[in-house]
Parts: sequence; C-alpha cells; structure tokens
Amino acid sequence: MDFDLVIKNGTILDGTGMPRKNMDLGIKGDKIELVDTQIPEKNFAILDAEGMMVVPGFVDMHSHSDFLWLIHPESSSKIYDGVTTEICGNCGLSAFPLRGAVLGKRSRGLERYGITITWRTAKEFYARAESEKSSINRAFLAGHGNIRACVIGYENRKPDEREMLDMKNDLEEAMNEGAYGLSSGLVYPPGCYAKTEELVELCKTVRNYGGLYTTHIRDEGDDVENALAEAIEIARTSGVKLQVSHLKTMGNRNWCKINTMKTIIENAIHEGLDVTCDRYPYIAAATDLDVVLPQWVYEGGTEVQVKRMKNRDIRKRIEQEVSSRCDSTFWNGIMISAVHSKKNKWMEGETISQIAKYLRKKPIETVLDVLIDENTRVDSFLFCMTEQNLEKILYWDFVFIGSDSSVRSNRGVLSKSKPHPRSYGTFSRILGKFCREKRLISEEVAVQKMTGLPAQKIGLDKRGLIKEGYYADITIFSPEKIIDKSTYLDPHQYSEGIEYVLVNGKITVRKGLHTGVMNGRILKNS
Repeated sequence: MDFDLVIKNGTILDGTGMPRKNMDLGIKGDKIELVDTQIPEKNFAILDAEGMMVVPGFVDMHSHSDFLWLIHPESSSKIYDGVTTEICGNCGLSAFPLRGAVLGKRSRGLERYGITITWRTAKEFYARAESEKSSINRAFLAGHGNIRACVIGYENRKPDEREMLDMKNDLEEAMNEGAYGLSSGLVYPPGCYAKTEELVELCKTVRNYGGLYTTHIRDEGDDVENALAEAIEIARTSGVKLQVSHLKTMGNRNWCKINTMKTIIENAIHEGLDVTCDRYPYIAAATDLDVVLPQWVYEGGTEVQVKRMKNRDIRKRIEQEVSSRCDSTFWNGIMISAVHSKKNKWMEGETISQIAKYLRKKPIETVLDVLIDENTRVDSFLFCMTEQNLEKILYWDFVFIGSDSSVRSNRGVLSKSKPHPRSYGTFSRILGKFCREKRLISEEVAVQKMTGLPAQKIGLDKRGLIKEGYYADITIFSPEKIIDKSTYLDPHQYSEGIEYVLVNGKITVRKGLHTGVMNGRILKNS
C-alpha cells in the first residue's frame, strides 16, 4: 500500500472509549487508509509519535465562532487546544438568517472586529463560508433567536399563523442548505419570549431533517428543574434529538439540585428519548452583563432597553426587582470581561463590587450606568458554580465537552479584552487537570466525550473516530505535558502539550507550532 503519511509508535485512543492500543496509522489523501500493529517503513513520510497519545481531532460541541473565524482563519486558540471541528450557532445566536433588527444588532456588535455582514440568508452565508479558508472544520446550527428576530423582532408576544409559517420557512431554508439543527437561547431576547409550543413546532421541522435541537434552557438557577423539564418535553412532543447546552446549577442555593437534574435526564433517557448535554470544565459562566436584568427590560430591542434604563421611574423599578434577589455576594461574583469604549477599559478584570466601590455607587446603579454607557455591549464572568458539581457533571456518561466560546488569538484584534479561558484551554484542561491530575475520568472516556460521542450525536459523516475510511482529523498530545495555561485575568495563553494536529490529512500543527496549512472544510448535514 502507498501512503502520504504514516504515524508510528503512538498510543491510539480511537474515540470509542475502548482501551488504548499501540498501532500505526497510514494516511492517504484526507482519509485514514490503514490502522495496523506495524506498518513497514518504506518511502513514506513518517511522523514518530513515540510517548504520545494519538486520538481523533476534538469536536467542540458548543462553539460561538460563527463570525470571528472569518478574520482569523488560523483559528489559533482552537487548534492549539486540539480542536479540528467546531459546531457553531449555539444558544439561539447564529450567522443566519439576518434581517431587520437582528441584522442591525449583529452589525453593531461586530464593528470592533472590522467584520462587515454581506449575507442575509443561510444560502448566502454558506456561499461566503465556502469561499474562505480555515485551519479547522466547521458545522453550523440555525439560531432560533435569529429566526424569531427576523420575523417579529424583539417583541414579547406569540407569532401569528403567518409569522409562524415564515419562521418555519427560514428554518427549512437553513436545513436545506446544510445546517445540522436548531439552537435556542431561552434567557436571551428574543428567545426568552417564545412559548414551549412555538419551539415544539419548529423542532418538528428539525426532526423531519434528522437534525438536532440544542438549548440554553430557560433558567439555570432557581427554576432549573422546570427549565430542564421543558427542554425534555419539547423533545418528547416533537421527536427531535436534544442537546442541553452547558449543563449547570447557578447560585449556591441551587447547588443542591444537581442530583435531581441527573434523575430528570436519566428518566428521559430510560423513556427512550435521545437526550445528552455538554459542559465546559470551569466554574464561571460568561455572558452579556444585562442578563442580570428582568426580561421585560429587553423587549423592543437595544434602543428601547437603553431608554428604559435611563427613565427614572422605570430605573427605580429595575433596581428594586434586581436588588430583591441579588445580595453583595452575587455582585462579588460578577467580573467585567469586555467593554466597547476605551474610557471604560479599566473595568475589565474588575468585579461589579470593586467598580461600584470605586465609583461610590450601589452595584445595580453601576450595572445600569455601564450598560447605558456601552449601549448594552458588556461581557461578564459569573462565578456562580461549584467545583464539586462540575466534577459530577463531567463524570456523567451523557455529558460531552464543549467550550461555549469563540475562536481567539494572542495577537491582533482577537487578543483584546479578557475572554473566558475556556476559549483557549477547554480540551487540554480536561486531559491535564481532570484526567492526569485528579484522575476523575480515564483518558479513554475523556477522548470519547470529545470525539466519537459528539460526532455521532451531531451526525458528522466519518469523523470523530480513528478508523479506516474515516477522515484524518487527528490530534497528537503528550499525556504528561498537556495542560491549559489561560486564566481569567491573563487569558491569551495557548495550551501546552498538543504536539501535532492533522485536519483532513494535512499536518496543521507540527511540534506545537502552526504550519500555516488551511485544510479545514465547511461541513453540511446531508
């Protein structure tokens, strides 16, 4: 047999969870041609993986790189973390469709990155995406928030019959063009205004295409059990495959609910529903700062929201509602990670309590003033989870790994502000901290959660396993060295221990350095 590359002397974890094996890999073109105990050395290019783990390239089940990869095709933070495929378009926020109010909102948010939106439909986006080069593969979901905002804006009401049909048409167009499913973000506008019945109807369309429904559920704190039950009911009624995004219990008074959540999910699985979840290996969430406000404040879009926050009487009502459920401990646990204006850059890396003390204001006054100042464009970390619950969730066999982050770089425009360290270190942290140091899960199981299981759930064709005939997306790492380096205050640090990464058969990272190869593909649901 003739090969373009032979990987020798490595320890293979094939993505199935089965025990490791010492095998050689023969790669021809973009595929794994042969997996054998020993491939004879001939005139083949040889990659010596002695002392290293050879695994399928990691599949980032929950990514938000929908737009930023267009200005950073090297995809540095992802590929240096061993990721070869991202699933974009989560939490109801996607690159398509884009019309009306949502187009304006996304355009304003991307100004700081110099990105101009030239497309409107899924078809137009895919045409743009396939004309670009990238280091890694990407698949996309259609965001329910996009679809709803395109049809009825940011109004808090049910869609009428015509509007529901328009939403279905947008979704069908996305699925026909190659989207793998529908995502929802039921804490964000306009997704938070959708009733269960609306989501069921849309998920029936997704089911007809064999697609997936991923959801940032309606509440991850005080009402998390009912929010989880709603997601499962949507799956039960529509027949769709369900993926619960970044499973968590927020707030110390809710940490005790972890076992109840497990029971709810296991009961659904035993009932025969296809229910899985994903999680990142950190105890801080990252989201828009205005998520702490009552949902009625968002209605009508950003301009109306800012007017409400400026109105003295409405502002007083907001302050009373928020203060009734948020004590000083809550504000100590919220850190500003990114603002838009230069004058407020000093706030990045500071907690709301620290900023409020400096400004001599109450915390909620500080939040409202900053949101007004920044036209609501403020990112934040919420330190609201516990390590003990994190370990339990990562151990559960129905939980995969997802970063819940966008691609970043330690250079250029993507090195600004303080993104969540999960942007850089999610997968290496699992292998370094939770496998090697804590011995929470085996490397075989961890790799399966990052490769074979998510690839199968999403429906990626011939990816996620080291198997003959499969695409040669391969990550090779040192089990003794792999670790994340990114932190909350100093995030722009690449992981260590990822020695080689192959994407569709081409070496893209060699001895820890990017080769400049751009062999990634846009993946479509057929």
